[in-house]
Amino acid sequence: DLSEEQVLRRYRLDKAAIAGLCSELGSDLESLTGRSHALPVAVKVTSALTFLASGSFQTATRDTTGISQSAMSNCLAQFLEALQRRAARYITFPVPGATAGHTEGCFPGVLGLLGSMHVALRAPSENELAYRNARNYHSMNMQVVCDARGTIINVVAKYPGSCPNAAVLENSALARLLDGAHLDGLWLLGDRSYPLKTWLMTPILFPCSPGEEKYNAMHQEALLVLKQTCTLLKMRFRCLDKSSGSLQYTPQKVCQIFLACCILHNIALSRRMPLDLAEGEELVEGSDAELELPVQTPFVQISSEARAVRARIVQR
Repeated sequence: DLSEEQVLRRYRLDKAAIAGLCSELGSDLESLTGRSHALPVAVKVTSALTFLASGSFQTATRDTTGISQSAMSNCLAQFLEALQRRAARYITFPVPGATAGHTEGCFPGVLGLLGSMHVALRAPSENELAYRNARNYHSMNMQVVCDARGTIINVVAKYPGSCPNAAVLENSALARLLDGAHLDGLWLLGDRSYPLKTWLMTPILFPCSPGEEKYNAMHQEALLVLKQTCTLLKMRFRCLDKSSGSLQYTPQKVCQIFLACCILHNIALSRRMPLDLAEGEELVEGSDAELELPVQTPFVQISSEARAVRARIVQR
């Protein structure tokens, strides 16, 4: 009975996308008990979407479903599990060598934009200090790679907030893939919290020529797409926004929530859905500031080959 505008505001997806999710996830979400009072798939999907969009079970219960908070919690758990099983369908890293990379912003050969996003959570009962980040709140350090359009093409969601960005990357399947690939004029872009590699271009710390200054300026401009993507992710799914409060879940569940939000973000982007904010919500420019923790510059030995690759880009 809702209008398309109301649906977008409440669930962050349009009616067709929600119907598609119900169809795709139906086999996982249909009740196995056959009880007459079992919740329909559509109720489970819309309940989970409302929580992700608002960050509040109370909002979902009051405005949409009329079901209990415990039932809401079960809906969310089933929805997250079902989406996680299908993550590879929606978050796909381009095969190195099978793409020419993009050249938007005039920076050549960009395969993707690499960064991190901290998602606040309640202090875990075990190993609490590992989750305390540089801004002294508990979080998970989520690694994100997006393309020039803001589509998320790689996610690493499993490391606590104290883990440096460079360590998350070093221990990821993405690093192993790119270390073993023979990239010809293709690379990721990352900030100075990451080490320079032949496949990862980082800023020059102390530029000393017009070419190096231009390199840094173009590098910074290209990375703006990633910052905008992280901001949009928080605005579309308020459960990720620290200003709405920390997620009251285990680290594993928080990682599932983040992955689900990334999948839904890609669905919304592929369908060119606008971010239609509810009354009282605002899209604040620079609202990604909370994501920007003090940079931890990695102390690693940089290969001469990586320096040479960057020098050639500067020369171009």
